Amino acid sequence: MNTIEFLQISSAIVPDREALVEVGGNQQRLSYLEMSETVSRLAAIIENSGVTHGDKVAVMSQNSAEYVMTYYACAMLGVTFVPLNYRSKDAEISHMLNISGAKILFSSERYTELVNRIRPSLDSTKVFICYDSAADGFEDFKTLLAAAEPSFNFAEIDDSEPTILMFTSGTTALPKGVILSYLDLTAYVTNTMNPADPDTHDKTLVSVPFFHIAGATAMMSSIWGGRTLLILPQFSPDGWLNAVDKEGATHSMVVPTMLKRIMEDENLNSTDFTSLQLITYGAAPMPYEVVRKACDIFPPQGVGLMNAYGQTESTSTLTFLGPDDHDLSTDKEKREERLRSVGRPMDDVEIGIMDERNKLVADGEEGEICVRSDRVMQGYYDQEDATSSAIISGWLHTGDVGRVDEEGYLFITGRKKDLIIRGGENISPGEIENCLEDHPQIEEAAVIGVPDTEWGEVVKAILVLKPDAKMTQEEVTEYCKSNLASFKAPQYIGIVNELPRNAMGKVLKNDLRKDYGEAISDNV
Repeated sequence: MNTIEFLQISSAIVPDREALVEVGGNQQRLSYLEMSETVSRLAAIIENSGVTHGDKVAVMSQNSAEYVMTYYACAMLGVTFVPLNYRSKDAEISHMLNISGAKILFSSERYTELVNRIRPSLDSTKVFICYDSAADGFEDFKTLLAAAEPSFNFAEIDDSEPTILMFTSGTTALPKGVILSYLDLTAYVTNTMNPADPDTHDKTLVSVPFFHIAGATAMMSSIWGGRTLLILPQFSPDGWLNAVDKEGATHSMVVPTMLKRIMEDENLNSTDFTSLQLITYGAAPMPYEVVRKACDIFPPQGVGLMNAYGQTESTSTLTFLGPDDHDLSTDKEKREERLRSVGRPMDDVEIGIMDERNKLVADGEEGEICVRSDRVMQGYYDQEDATSSAIISGWLHTGDVGRVDEEGYLFITGRKKDLIIRGGENISPGEIENCLEDHPQIEEAAVIGVPDTEWGEVVKAILVLKPDAKMTQEEVTEYCKSNLASFKAPQYIGIVNELPRNAMGKVLKNDLRKDYGEAISDNV
C-alpha cells in the first residue's frame, strides 16, 4: 500500500475537516481537501525538477505543514523522503545528502546559511528550495507552488520499496541511513490506528521533530486516522499547554524531558485538560521520579499515560506500557514497579531475549533484546556489514539489554551498545572521543552516559591527560561545543591516570560506568 492512500482515503471521508494546523509559526490551517490539492501541486514541482520514481528528496526544516505535504508529494511519486536532523554539524549534513544521493533539498530559511556553506561539498543535490522566502541560492517555495498545475501521476510502487531513508546516530561517528519501506510504515500505522471516521474527530499534537521516527509516524497515523495534526514548529512547554487548552488536542507524543518541563510550567494548573485523552512518552529513558510524578498529575484528570519503547530500525514502537498500568488508584505497589518497565509487546511484534551466541534465554534471564516483525527495517543504506550485524536470522538486535518478567513485561536493564540517548537524541561516544583526543592536553578519552532527571542521560567524559596538563570542566565543554553539536558536549568529566582495558586493549566501558557512572565530575 502506498502511504499517499492515507491522504486519499481521509480526503474522501472527511474532506472539510482540518488536516493540518500550525500552532505558532504562520498559523496555517488546511482542510483535507486543501491539503490533497496542495500535495498534488507540490508533486508537480518535484517532477518538474527532474526527480522521478526511486529518486530521493531531502528536507531540513522545523516542523511545518509544508514538511508534511512534502512527504506525501514524495510518496505520490514513489520518491524516497530523506528527513535531516537540523541539529547536525556541517560534515554530517553533507554526509547524509551525499550518501543518500538526494537531488532536491527543501529547507526553512533559518538553515539556508548552513546549506550554502556546505553546497560545494554536495555531489547530487542540485535543486534548493526554501519554504519561507527566495533566499540566496534558493528557489521560493510559495512562488513555485502558485505557478504549479496539479500532478496526477500516482506511482505504482512495490511494498518493499523505501519510502523514508531516516538517518540515526550509531556507535560510529557518522549517521547511518535506516531504510523504511512502504510496508514498514503501513504495517505500523494500520495496526495502531483505525481509519478516518466522520463521527470521530481526534487531534494529534506533534511536538517531536519530524526527522525523528516518532514524528514521522505521527504525520502518517494522524492522516490515516482522519485526525487534525496540530503542529508545533518547535517544542516549548507553554506552546504545548496552549495547544492542549485552545486547540483541544486529544493525543500527544513527548520525550521525557518535554514531559518534565510541562509539569514544571507555571501554566500547568490553569490548563484545561478536558479534551486530552492520552500522552505517549518515549524515545529516551524515562527517569522514575518523572513518570511517578506524572501519574499523580494526569490520570486523576482523565488523561492516560503510555510508555512507548522502540527504535528507528523497528519503525517505532515495539512495546508499550498502557494507561491502566499508569493508574495507581488500585494495585499501587505492583503498578509502581511496572512503571520501571516499558510494557508488553505490540500485537505484531515478537520479543526475544538472547545471549552472546544469539540463543534465546530462559524467561526472567537477562540478555540482549531482539525483535521480529514485518516492520523491521530493510537494513542500513549502503552498509551491508552493519545490516548483517543488526539483523541475524530474521531477528533485529536492538543493542539494549533486558529481561521479561512472568507477566510479559519488558524491563530494560542496560545497553549492549555504547549509544547515549539524551532527550531523544542519539549520541555516538566514538565521535566525542575522537574530538577530545585531538585536544593537545588530552592523551586518551572514553565517553559514557550517566543518568539525568532532565534529559534521561547526559554525556560524561573520562580523560587521561598528558603529563603536567590540567583541564577544567568548562574548558572541556567549550572545546567540544566548538567542534560538535552542543548537545554532545560532556556535562561531566572525570580525570584518571589510565583507562581500564582488556587483554586486547579494548576500553572496559562497563568498568567505567561502575566506577564513574554518577552524574558528578571526578578528580577535577
